[in-house]
Amino acid sequence: MGRVRVRHVLGVVGIAVLLPAVCPALAGGIDDDARSFATTSIARQNALALRLASGQTGNLKTHLEDLRGDACGPMALRLSLGQTSATEAWEALIDDSDDVARSKTLKTSRTTDHCANAARAWTGGSVTLATDSPDLSGRDFERVESNLTAGLDARIAADLALGLAIGGSNGDTIETEGRTRGRAALGSISIYASYHPNKTTFAEAALGVAHLTLSDRVVGLDGALSGTAKHDGYGGFATVSVGEVDQFGGLKLSPYLKASGQITRLAATRRQIGSGEYRTGGQLAANLAGTVGLDASMPLRRLPDWIAVEPKAGVEIGYSLNRRAETAIAALGNGAEDIVPGATSTGRTLSLEVGTSVRLFDEVSLDLQVETRPIEAGDPKTVRLSSAWTF
Repeated sequence: MGRVRVRHVLGVVGIAVLLPAVCPALAGGIDDDARSFATTSIARQNALALRLASGQTGNLKTHLEDLRGDACGPMALRLSLGQTSATEAWEALIDDSDDVARSKTLKTSRTTDHCANAARAWTGGSVTLATDSPDLSGRDFERVESNLTAGLDARIAADLALGLAIGGSNGDTIETEGRTRGRAALGSISIYASYHPNKTTFAEAALGVAHLTLSDRVVGLDGALSGTAKHDGYGGFATVSVGEVDQFGGLKLSPYLKASGQITRLAATRRQIGSGEYRTGGQLAANLAGTVGLDASMPLRRLPDWIAVEPKAGVEIGYSLNRRAETAIAALGNGAEDIVPGATSTGRTLSLEVGTSVRLFDEVSLDLQVETRPIEAGDPKTVRLSSAWTF
């Protein structure tokens, strides 16, 4: 009888020892490979979502830079009145005077101090490309992101412009020769303001919200895990700058301080990892950056009167803080959850840009900029094209 009890106890102990190895999910967690797979996938999705929100921030910042010189824009009143005095001409002819018929024209041109009826419609688009060679683990990546924004300014006064903008973005991240691919799309709406208390200082700000859709696919080789996931989510972005515009002869310098941030919240979703299905909780990620910048421009002498060309250059340096909150993951059909830990990182930022602005008839402007971030992974390069029409 004692031997039977000993065998029974040993059997229960053996099952308890073997159960975590045979079915780790039932023991209160997922295996290490699945956890590592989920952590990498979550980090990739959050980073892509934040970059698309940052792309919209960049388009708004570029437009706000154009408003620094004059929030009102080239709003001018031009008056032309013509009069021919037939009586005077007839009398001069009768009197055989040397005078001839006169044409009197009155022309005035002035810039108003208050232009509540002035407006500017504008568009801004950018394409960013980043690539990195394979590291020691054989991982490489290529990122392509495009952002398009369109807006309309309402000129409340000569020193204040308010605006509304809508935008759309798409992103594609390709890693490990295409076996890993993340895609995302974003739609946004934002408001912005540019304030000029005097001729040399400015304050500008933009605030936006966005809706996101993301997908992630991994094709594993040589026994490595494969997986897929799809997400919906929301995001927000903001930027605030203060600075001044100084004139040194024909050279304009604009030093400024800028703070910007993006935040995304991805909804809970199901994901396939290997042969199992899992559920991940909501994902929260944020990025904050503080920078000091300097923009320079020098208008060139007009060749035809209706064309103005202004080369530009700028530099920004600063620090960024990135935070990804922890989330939960669990195998479907099992209540036990594992925690995917969050992560916090800091880093330096450096941005260099050159470009030119072409203005036609003081009403239509075209801007082309090329930006590079040499100390960021992949050395991202952005080509930005924007246009504006003042009416």
